[in-house]
Amino acid sequence: MQKIKGNKELKEKNKKKGLKAFLKGSKAQIRGVDFSLALLIFVIAFSQVIIVLSNLLIPSLVQMETYSQEQELNKLYSNIFSSEGNPSNWGTIATASLTDFRLGLMGANGDLDFTKINRLTNDISSYWTINYLNVKVAYNMIQDFAVSIYSPISISINDYTAAFGEINLYGEVNEHQTLIEGAEIWAFAIDNNNNVVSNYTTTKDISGSISFRATLIAPETDYYTIVVFAQVGEIYQDYIVKRLVRESSGLEYYFVDFDFRPFVKENTNSPGSAIDVTVERNVLSDEAHAIVVFPFSDLGVDHHKQNLTQETTAEGDIYSGTGISITTNGLAVVVVNERAESTYSAGYIGIPMFQNSIHGGIFAHSSFQDQQTYISKTKMFTIRNVLLKCQIWYW
Repeated sequence: MQKIKGNKELKEKNKKKGLKAFLKGSKAQIRGVDFSLALLIFVIAFSQVIIVLSNLLIPSLVQMETYSQEQELNKLYSNIFSSEGNPSNWGTIATASLTDFRLGLMGANGDLDFTKINRLTNDISSYWTINYLNVKVAYNMIQDFAVSIYSPISISINDYTAAFGEINLYGEVNEHQTLIEGAEIWAFAIDNNNNVVSNYTTTKDISGSISFRATLIAPETDYYTIVVFAQVGEIYQDYIVKRLVRESSGLEYYFVDFDFRPFVKENTNSPGSAIDVTVERNVLSDEAHAIVVFPFSDLGVDHHKQNLTQETTAEGDIYSGTGISITTNGLAVVVVNERAESTYSAGYIGIPMFQNSIHGGIFAHSSFQDQQTYISKTKMFTIRNVLLKCQIWYW
């Protein structure tokens, strides 16, 4: 009987120990679950804090970076478009002789200087060209930039016919994709013998579309340089230059590229009313002529031309002409025809030479065409009493 009682007490004791162990294990499991839940809540809360901070800080950092870039852009814009640069007369100094150079396109009269603008043209001779990287170094720049100068209006030639000395040009004038009615049009054709013919018309409703048709009756030759000016009001002008060449075995004319790019600068003795022209000379060439065309003046004069002389200078073997008359206001185009034995070649440059894809090319690093993200600034500036848009991209 006592033995049975002892076994019973032992079982009861073991039972209590098992219960205590079970309760102890359960408490440990509860504490583990509590810790896991607390950790999860902490992680979620911390994540929310990170998200909130990110939403607050990242835009602020982006805004700070954008603000810094805008400040740099404004400074660069002022340096290039609102200063004469250094030295102030750098436009007439050969590239190799420029020391402590800083780019600035303003002239002494407070307008943009077309001589300086033309130095940015990407296919002029190395004697005059300005290196993009040199501009960056001079201004201690890390970021890249691009410069563009263009007209607020745009003239285009959409179609043409040319046969037996009659040239018909069909085109339009736009402002931000809006066709402009009543725009004045001056069209010129210059043949390979330096004859100049011109026509004046306006844009109007032609077959339901606002456009122009300019007819030029010229001597029949194998090629022509075509120049067309558009004017809207008194201060908006644009131009387009094309070259028509006839195949030797046929009658059809085609638009082709020009052969070279002359350089033009203001004449120091008659600034504003005369220019000097130079162009690298073909070693086989016999003669060259410069023809300056511009919208009709009140006197009815629409062009000047001059024979160029052969010279050997620091610029190399060149053709040059000095003191060629131009109008004091408005845009102009200088065409140079060069004869080499029995063949002819031609080149042109604008006053000023626009920095865009059609004419002089945008002044920029070669990677600019692939650039997708940038900030930019555009303002209107006057040159020769014509308003032009001047834009800088910065990235």
